[in-house]
Amino acid sequence: MTTRYNYLLFHNLAEAFAIVIACGIFMVAWNTRNFTNNSCFTFIGIAYLFTAIVELLHTLAYKGMPVFPGYGANLPTQLWIVARYIESLSLLAAPLLIDRRLRTIPVFLGYALVISLVLVSIFYWKIFPTCFIEGTGLTTFKIASEYVISAILLAAIFLLTRKRNRFDGKIFRLLIASVATTIASEMAFTLYTDVYGFMNMLGHFLMIISFYL
Repeated sequence: MTTRYNYLLFHNLAEAFAIVIACGIFMVAWNTRNFTNNSCFTFIGIAYLFTAIVELLHTLAYKGMPVFPGYGANLPTQLWIVARYIESLSLLAAPLLIDRRLRTIPVFLGYALVISLVLVSIFYWKIFPTCFIEGTGLTTFKIASEYVISAILLAAIFLLTRKRNRFDGKIFRLLIASVATTIASEMAFTLYTDVYGFMNMLGHFLMIISFYL
C-alpha cells in the first residue's frame, strides 16, 4: 500500500525493518557472548551491527531524501553494495568460527576500521566505483558485485550445510532460508533501471523476508 502512496515511505519502512532486526541480532549476540561456546552467532551479531550502520546511511542517502544533497542515486547504491558485501562475507566466515574462540573487541574494532575506510573512500576520497548512472542505470561493477555477492552467499550455504549438526534444526533451516532469500533479492537488484521501479521494490520485499527469517 505504501508503494502506491509514496515509494520513499515504503523504502524507509523496509530499511527500518531490516535495521531494527540487525541491531536486535547484535544486542542478543553481544549480551550472550559470555554464555555461549558458539562464536558463530557472536560474530554474526557484530557483523549485523555494522551492516545496520551502512544500511542506515543507505536509507538516509536514498534518492529523494534531503540528507546528502548533490549525490543522486549513485550514493545509496554504493552504500547498498557495501552493506551486502559486509553481510555476505560475514555469513561466509561465520561457520568457520563455530569451534574457535572469538576475541570480540579486536573483531569489533576491525569492522569499525574497515567500514570507516570504505566510507571515507565514498564520501571523501570519492574513489569507490560508480554503481548507478542517472539515465543509464546500473554499472557493470554494480551488476557484477551482485553476482559475486550471490556466489559468496552460496558458498556460505555450503559451509553452513557442512556444519548443520552444530545447529538446532529449526535455526539451521531459518538460516538457510534467509540466505537463499537474500540471493533472490540480489538477483532482483541486478535488473532495475529506476530506483523507484518494480524490480527495486521486489528486491526490497525479498530483503524484508530474509531479515524476518
